[in-house]
Amino acid sequence: MKHMKTVLILEHTEEVFDKLTCDVCGTESRWDENWSEKEHEKVITTIAMEEEESLPSGGSSRLVQYHICPDCFKNHLSRWFESHRGGKATETTSVW
Repeated sequence: MKHMKTVLILEHTEEVFDKLTCDVCGTESRWDENWSEKEHEKVITTIAMEEEESLPSGGSSRLVQYHICPDCFKNHLSRWFESHRGGKATETTSVW
């Protein structure tokens, strides 16, 4: 869950990023949307659905996200997907 806070900026208030917590267990990320414990690593786990409509007169989009820590992703969500109709993740690796 992305937590926002309202702050006063040059005589007006604005909503800015405060912290990120797991929507399953409540664990707080150390950084922002990066769940890594180490500064030089990146671990992002977000379940999202984006709906978009484009018309000649303009468009709109809606983004729905669940933020989930890597532990809950591996131990709960992945297992749930695999136990339902044999769902398998698409995995891509890179080396540089």
